Amino acid sequence: MKYLKSIISISCLATAALLIAACGPGEQDDGVITITGNDQMQFSPTEFRVAAGSEVTLIFRNIGQMPKEAMGHNLAILPQGTDPQAFAQEAIRHEANEYIPPEWDDRVIAATRVLGPGEEETLVFTAPSEPGEYPFVCSFPGHTPAGMWGTMTVE
Repeated sequence: MKYLKSIISISCLATAALLIAACGPGEQDDGVITITGNDQMQFSPTEFRVAAGSEVTLIFRNIGQMPKEAMGHNLAILPQGTDPQAFAQEAIRHEANEYIPPEWDDRVIAATRVLGPGEEETLVFTAPSEPGEYPFVCSFPGHTPAGMWGTMTVE
């Protein structure tokens, strides 16, 4: 009986590992993508995949501890071909618009507000119909240049 319990436990662990491995970066079993931002100015994961034209649900969480004024995070998904650094440089001047340049309001695919520690926001949007790589960034001042950016791949 002792060996049977061990085999069952190992079998359950292996099944759980297979289920986790079957999901792409940032994707969960229910199709919801979860991305976190931390006090080290890092997204996790830094890439995820979606089907062209599909409805996407993305949860963004600030898991950091530092105050929003010093280490707030947002997540903005940009059009294909956008230079993340150039976008972030323009965004610095637009605190009142959650660090999204107003002239980009109709071009940004989806964006959260700036989140403080422990906050989260859910985005629901339609993925672009054109396959390719679409950058996402945290446009809080200094975060994109520090490496807080990633890629949404549309397939």
